[in-house]
Amino acid sequence: MEIWSLDHPEYGLIEVRIGFDSDFVAEDPSWPGEETTKTGTLARADSSLVQRAKLRFHNPPERMEVRVAGEVQHRYNDVNSARLPLFGDGAKNELEPPVGLGTDRQKPHLKLQANSLDELLSVEFREGATVVEFDPPAGSRGARRRESMESSELKRTLIPMAEGLGKGGWALAVLVLGPLFSRLIGWLLGLLPDWDLPEWRLPQMDLPVPELPSVDLPLPNIDWPDFNLPEIPEWMAWLAEYSKIWVPVVVGIVLGLVALRNHRRSEQEKAAWQDNQAATQDPGELTD
Repeated sequence: MEIWSLDHPEYGLIEVRIGFDSDFVAEDPSWPGEETTKTGTLARADSSLVQRAKLRFHNPPERMEVRVAGEVQHRYNDVNSARLPLFGDGAKNELEPPVGLGTDRQKPHLKLQANSLDELLSVEFREGATVVEFDPPAGSRGARRRESMESSELKRTLIPMAEGLGKGGWALAVLVLGPLFSRLIGWLLGLLPDWDLPEWRLPQMDLPVPELPSVDLPLPNIDWPDFNLPEIPEWMAWLAEYSKIWVPVVVGIVLGLVALRNHRRSEQEKAAWQDNQAATQDPGELTD
């Protein structure tokens, strides 16, 4: 089981637990999953892409559970990117889809980021403007991502930027690979022999057309003023023509800068928590 955790000074220990039905039913026999007899293996940080794809294909569905101070808040039937409310309504006898539509961003909630293989990469606690990052479990894909980002300030910006480009990179792929693919299709079609296919003709049918009465209404003649619109600059015309290229790039840059800002906010918030905890401790305990 993979457990992401954050010790909140007000709400207590917040956990995001990922595993399979067999893992959860071993802790709680009332677990509502239906595939409790099937076991699976979660991908690790050193797993290759081929190994991760095989695990994704052979494993039973991954489940996710959110706990606050040891109390179950939500149980989800899948793992993917979403904004999820932190506190539940007490209905834990079924698995919810992790959609998160309509989550109030001013209230405590979690922001989850997963990749295309539904591997959890990051978890953030959010409440209004507060952003605090969870600690990823050791050996997980999220821990490897965190280690890469902590190795340099440049990677901390470039990795989210690359992930943002990946979300809009399909447009670049279509524009770059589209002409090559069309040429390949044309070349393959040129290798096929010419077949004389029979001509099919639909029977001709003369259907009656009703004659509608014509109404001639005099329309007023309005002299509209002439508008001389300014010519569009060349750079604006280029942006309009190639928006599918530069928009994903701008999105990636913005996501990278936002991720860097959120990390700094997270570090500042954690430092404030530690200062408040140290200030509330008994001075006698500090001297023991």
